[in-house]
Amino acid sequence: IFYLLASFSHPRASSTTTLYNTMASAMLRPFAQRTSSRVGSASSFRAFMSTKSGDDAKRPEKLARLHLEDGTTLTGRSFGSHESVEGEVVFSTGMVGYPESLTDPSYQGQILTLTSPMVGNYGVPDRTVKDEWGLPKYFESDRIHAKALLVQDYSHHYSHWNAASSLGDWLKEEGVPGISD
Repeated sequence: IFYLLASFSHPRASSTTTLYNTMASAMLRPFAQRTSSRVGSASSFRAFMSTKSGDDAKRPEKLARLHLEDGTTLTGRSFGSHESVEGEVVFSTGMVGYPESLTDPSYQGQILTLTSPMVGNYGVPDRTVKDEWGLPKYFESDRIHAKALLVQDYSHHYSHWNAASSLGDWLKEEGVPGISD
């Protein structure tokens, strides 16, 4: 079974745990510093690759935590809505875009982890555009079904001829929180 039960929260104070890579990577690859109540001490691993741009200092910083059922807590940067949620953590390794994944009804109520390295760089298309049958042209359905989103690198700056908004703005409108590196 490839899932984890987790809760997703925003800490009130500053965190002592730094997430150097992605929430997904922390679960799939040992590149992040993690804490676990089972072990009682932090083990750290060094990240050898990063897709961060040089403008990280300009990013709005609000920390968020992912608490796993086994006691592991991962900390990252929040984007989208600043809500606390609970759900099953699932992984999407598909090569479709994040608008399609987020609006896929099969992810209803789940915390979706995208394994692609960078998310948000092409924004989100216009959500009002319909095809000839009256269905959303660029999405699987008319709303986000995932409860939260976990990604490695979230791009605050997007660029695409078809983009109508940023991923973070869309998540905020829909009340969906996100965590990145």
